[in-house]
Amino acid sequence: MKYWKRRSAADKQRENAELGEEFVAGAWDTQIVGRLVRLAMPHRRLFLGTFAVLAVLFVLELAGPWIIRSAIDGPVADAITARGLDSIPFDSKPYINGLLVWVLVYVICSLMTVAMRYLEVAHLTKTGQVVVADLRSRVFSHIQSMDLAWFDKRPTGSLVTRVTSDVENLNEMFTSGLVTLAFDLVRIAFLLVILFTLHAKLAFVVLLLMPILIGVSLAFRGGARDAHRTVRGRLSKLNGYLQEVLSGIRVVQVFRQEHKVSQRFGGLLNQYLTANLRTIFLFALFFPALDLVVNGIQGATVWVAGADISSGELRIGVFFQFWFYVTMLLNPVRELGERYNVLQSAFASAERVFQVLDTKPSVESSMGASTGNGLVNGKAPAGNHVRFEGVSFDYLDGVPVLEDVSFEMKPGETTAVVGATGAGKSTLVNLLLRFYDPKAGRITVDGRDLRDWDLKALRRCFGIVLQEDFLFAGTVRENLDLGREDVTEESLELALEASRAELVIDALPDGLASSVAERGATLSTGERQLLAIARALAGQPSLVVLDEATASVDSGTEAQIEEATGNLLGGRTALVIAHRLSTVRNADQILVMHHGKLRERGTHDELLAKHGIYAKLYRLQFAEHSPART
Repeated sequence: MKYWKRRSAADKQRENAELGEEFVAGAWDTQIVGRLVRLAMPHRRLFLGTFAVLAVLFVLELAGPWIIRSAIDGPVADAITARGLDSIPFDSKPYINGLLVWVLVYVICSLMTVAMRYLEVAHLTKTGQVVVADLRSRVFSHIQSMDLAWFDKRPTGSLVTRVTSDVENLNEMFTSGLVTLAFDLVRIAFLLVILFTLHAKLAFVVLLLMPILIGVSLAFRGGARDAHRTVRGRLSKLNGYLQEVLSGIRVVQVFRQEHKVSQRFGGLLNQYLTANLRTIFLFALFFPALDLVVNGIQGATVWVAGADISSGELRIGVFFQFWFYVTMLLNPVRELGERYNVLQSAFASAERVFQVLDTKPSVESSMGASTGNGLVNGKAPAGNHVRFEGVSFDYLDGVPVLEDVSFEMKPGETTAVVGATGAGKSTLVNLLLRFYDPKAGRITVDGRDLRDWDLKALRRCFGIVLQEDFLFAGTVRENLDLGREDVTEESLELALEASRAELVIDALPDGLASSVAERGATLSTGERQLLAIARALAGQPSLVVLDEATASVDSGTEAQIEEATGNLLGGRTALVIAHRLSTVRNADQILVMHHGKLRERGTHDELLAKHGIYAKLYRLQFAEHSPART
């Protein structure tokens, strides 16, 4: 009975921490339902249409037992009364004709029911898919708006799970959960009224025993929610690890880690299996318990009805109608188990989706953020003046990455940043692009704090080239313009010429229409860098951020990239992360970072003359690239 064991709040919190999930300390179902209803409100016409279909279908279902009762208490009872129980006389044709009329009405009613069943499924499915598509688009847009610090703490696979399977899980809530459950309540109310109208004594028997059925359903409610939440969390962690392994499959194969990776995947898969088995166990108990109670209610109905029929207080046709209506009444109550299965699974997914939607980005445009003062139509003036003023930052509390860094980037000048790995060079770029906000100090553009600019407009004025630039699966043209409205055919042609990327395009079979594999896997490192420079130039940026693109290419490609880089930097305010010191000799100023602090600044010649950190780094690199003496 290990699956029956209830877990404490501490156990749940510990498990959620292991899964990298936020702990939900008991959100009420009504709160979740309320939010889902608000999500569905824009599509209320579809839901009203669904309710109309369900209403017509309910009327047709009510008609069936009434037709059977009319046939039994009508022509059948009349024939038996007229001739007794021994035999039906030859002149029974009037009674048979009457019975055939009711049979024909029943067949027509059944055919109409089949048609309405089709409309029910089609309309419910369409409604659910429309709402889910709207929600998925909303979740995806919200995720894109989140800051990098938020992504740093969450596995990619977990986010993929929330956008795909978690949102898809809500489809069942709208198709076979909330809508059907709401209408079932209406059905139950109507059927109870009809049952009391038909035979009050039998109706009281059913009504008195129904709380037992409802109680059994509610008894499993809490365990089902907890079980489904665990299942979603385990699936999220499994997907996260799978995505990580597939992304690093080259490393796995090169270092022969297949067995170790398979073992860990097997462990995560076993945890997911265990969570699913607990859910199966709960509902394996649930449904037989429901069946037992339903059979008890039906047995009590037969017992009481039998006595009333024998005493003449109840006609057989009325009993048949009552029996069918009781079945129609008990089915929705009995299906509460399946409804709970769907709803609890959907509630667990809804919690995870709403956790994402409720999380506000720590980096966003402030109220009244300016798009003016030079940032017109997303572009900054040609002479941007950037200042870092006493900037400090840490990714982890108590572990400083930058400490009291101050410098300025004058309009049209190139500022290079050098230093050992971990010195804080990339962090300067992240702060300038406002992927993060400083913990202390501020960064200004033309005298205005970055936090006072409109975030999207600010980033639109940057041209960025990274050492490992990302290319999306699609065409070359799509990777160059990225759907930007300010990238025209003319600006694209000029960018290809200035970046020397036209040499790459000419070598491709379909030119700009050529396909690009995911991450640009079918292109060389140099080709990707030239395309990245062209992409940056196409937007006509006034601020350039360059993570030196020549660090891992051959000398021939390096010359092309350096020429393209020169065209990119020309006349623009630029921040260059330098790996090879020989490439920044002509920078207007060079900043030397060491352990998160700005230790030196000056031109190439000035820094060499100081015989400090820069001079030492330069001598080391010069020695590494000097011919070995024999």
